[in-house]
Amino acid sequence: MREMIERGALHPFTLRFRDAELEGLLQEEEGVNGLGGYRIITAATAVMWALAAILLPFGSDISFALSGTVGGSMALVGAMSFAASNWTTTMNHQHAVASVLTSANGLVILLLAEAGDFVEGYAVGAIMLLFLFGFVSRTRFVFAAARTLVIAFGLGIVVAVYDGEGSLLIDVFFFAAAAVASLVGLRLLERDRRRVWYQRLVIEEQSAAIEVERAESDRLLRNVLPEAISKRLKRGEHPIADDFPNTSVLFADIVGFTPTSATLGAGEVVTMLSGLFSMFDDLVADRELEKIKTIGDAYMAVGGLPEPLADHAVRVVDLALAMLECTRSSEHLPGLSLRIGVHSGPVAGGVIGTRKFAYDVWGNTVNIAARLETTGVPGRIHVSEDTKILTEGVFRFEPRGAVELRGLGMMSTYFVLEQARTRAGARDPLSA
Repeated sequence: MREMIERGALHPFTLRFRDAELEGLLQEEEGVNGLGGYRIITAATAVMWALAAILLPFGSDISFALSGTVGGSMALVGAMSFAASNWTTTMNHQHAVASVLTSANGLVILLLAEAGDFVEGYAVGAIMLLFLFGFVSRTRFVFAAARTLVIAFGLGIVVAVYDGEGSLLIDVFFFAAAAVASLVGLRLLERDRRRVWYQRLVIEEQSAAIEVERAESDRLLRNVLPEAISKRLKRGEHPIADDFPNTSVLFADIVGFTPTSATLGAGEVVTMLSGLFSMFDDLVADRELEKIKTIGDAYMAVGGLPEPLADHAVRVVDLALAMLECTRSSEHLPGLSLRIGVHSGPVAGGVIGTRKFAYDVWGNTVNIAARLETTGVPGRIHVSEDTKILTEGVFRFEPRGAVELRGLGMMSTYFVLEQARTRAGARDPLSA
């Protein structure tokens, strides 16, 4: 909070932001927003001086020659200032030109009033009108102060040389009152406008930062949970648990990794596993399957959830083939191989925990897939008869016979014959 306050601090006199970057942003934004007011002032100057060139001779002793020359010249200056609006792109540029123009207007008004002998009443009234235009353009306080000093200096000279019969005391009083009121008003207006602008900027920056954090949280959540599940979790749904009648579960384990890792440092182990499992993650994503978790050097993925897939078994066996090839060619695990088990059937899935939550699946299908992996052969894909039936006609199989699965009894199982698809034109099972 203190840092935010210091960043938005204003100079006590000029009211500029002490932070140069903030001041630059304000100058550009206000340059766009203030362009309309700038054009009104410059256009009004041109029009009013053109009218004054015609009207002054009828209401004063000023000749047509003098009013035409002065009025025409000031109208031209106003028109040129209006034409320069495309180049006055920042707030300071606009206010500097407008203040120079206003100062010139005030001095010329005093000159004509003196020449036409109507200083008393009319000159100060016209100058007060100029001060009102400062609010139209929301003139910065420093420029308004400089403009007021210039006109006050000119008025002082006129008062000093005035030889009329009346008194200019009331005129000077009205001028001083108008000058002080306009300066105080413009200062308060600028200070409050800058504070509101800075508050809006802070809110926008905080909103952007929150959006970035939300996007990062969403990204992390999608890496932990399936996207459909993360959306339900963000909606406040709890608990999240579903039955999936048609899935295929894959377990893969790196054979011999435990003794190998015992000779390595923690950094080397993490680097090896992260390199290989990152490639597995890409293979899973390519086939629109779901990675469930890793357990040490074991990897688990499922097809057919949370969104159903008609060919879940084909995609999972295809994944298994790609994982074998990836492991053989990987520089991360030289000399090591995978043992993979796949079974198809119903599972239950849901979000476990409330803090370090995770999406997990369970059921007999999961247990069978795990047992097929542990009873498998390194470098081969060990599948159940259910998976074989679902993928027959796409892959070829080698019967292994009945195998006893711990806690599950005897079961007929098969090995997938690599690179042996029966359907012509089928997708390369090793493609990533």
